[in-house]
Amino acid sequence: MGCGSSTHSRLHQDSISIPLSTAQKYLVRETWETIDAHKNSVGKKTFLSPEFVNLKREELERANALHGHAKRVMKAVENAVTAMDDTESFAAYLEGLGQRHIARALKPSYLDAMQLALIETLQDLLESQWTEETADAWNILFRFIADTMKRGLQKK
Repeated sequence: MGCGSSTHSRLHQDSISIPLSTAQKYLVRETWETIDAHKNSVGKKTFLSPEFVNLKREELERANALHGHAKRVMKAVENAVTAMDDTESFAAYLEGLGQRHIARALKPSYLDAMQLALIETLQDLLESQWTEETADAWNILFRFIADTMKRGLQKK
C-alpha cells in the first residue's frame, strides 16, 4: 500500500539490480582482498592485455595517462565491490561515468574488451582462488558495470 510514487520508485529500484547471489557477492568480496593489494598492477596489466593489441605496448607502459586511467578503472571496480548492496546509487554513478566517456569517444566494444582483459588479469593474479564460481561472479559484476555504462553512453 502507499502512494503511487513510492510504488514507482520501488519498481524502478527492483529493475536495477546486480544479479549476484549472496554466495557470489561473498566470493567477489573475498577475492577483492587479494586484488586490492595489487590493484595498481592489475589496472596496468589490464591495459597491456591482448584485448588492447592495437595499441603500442611500449607507449602504453610509459604513458602517465595509462597509470592514471588504470588507477581510476580499479577505483571503479573497488566502488563496485563496496556498492553491491546499493545498486541504485552505484548504477547512477556508472551511468554518469558512461556519459562522461561520450566526450572521450568510448565505444561500447571497448567496455567488452575491458571485461575480458580484467577477467584474464584477475585469473592470473588469483591463481588457486580462481574457480569457475569466482569467474562467474566477477563476470556478472563486470557485465553489470559495462551494461550500465553503455546506458550512460547512449544518453545525450
